Amino acid sequence: MTSILGTGRQAAISDTARGELLTSAIFKIENEKGQASFSELAGISSEVEQTEYMQAGEKGPEYGRFVGKTKPPTITLKRAMSTGPDTTWIWEWHQQARAGSPMAYRTTTFMLYGAGSDPGGSAALTYMLVNAFPSKVDIAGMKAGGTEVVVQTVTLQCDEIIEGPK
Repeated sequence: MTSILGTGRQAAISDTARGELLTSAIFKIENEKGQASFSELAGISSEVEQTEYMQAGEKGPEYGRFVGKTKPPTITLKRAMSTGPDTTWIWEWHQQARAGSPMAYRTTTFMLYGAGSDPGGSAALTYMLVNAFPSKVDIAGMKAGGTEVVVQTVTLQCDEIIEGPK
């Protein structure tokens, strides 16, 4: 729980609460075939549709809402694209998914590192992505003579996201 200090209209976040906040994060995915680091988490999405049911009751129609179909969780990450092995690894993994290969499904670790953290050390947060695969790989448009950084966006889809040890 976040605690607020102060007596006036404005208050400051306590040092404890401030230490729990994550800023300027680095994101990393890793499995037995490779790893890659990202500078932006565009989003994590998990959705359960609702279904409605109507039945005839004693005093007229009765309505109920129930848990419906679930959609697979997705994680979308962005980074400046490189020519290194991490880019090749992601592309080969995506090609396996496009081909419908069972080898595309991999338990993948998703790690989040806070400001000043060493991406080679312990992550602030760790999640296991069960049966993950890159469902979409997008490379931002560019033009000849431009000075823009090429941005790669990777969307991972999985069966389940499980919070792991810190």
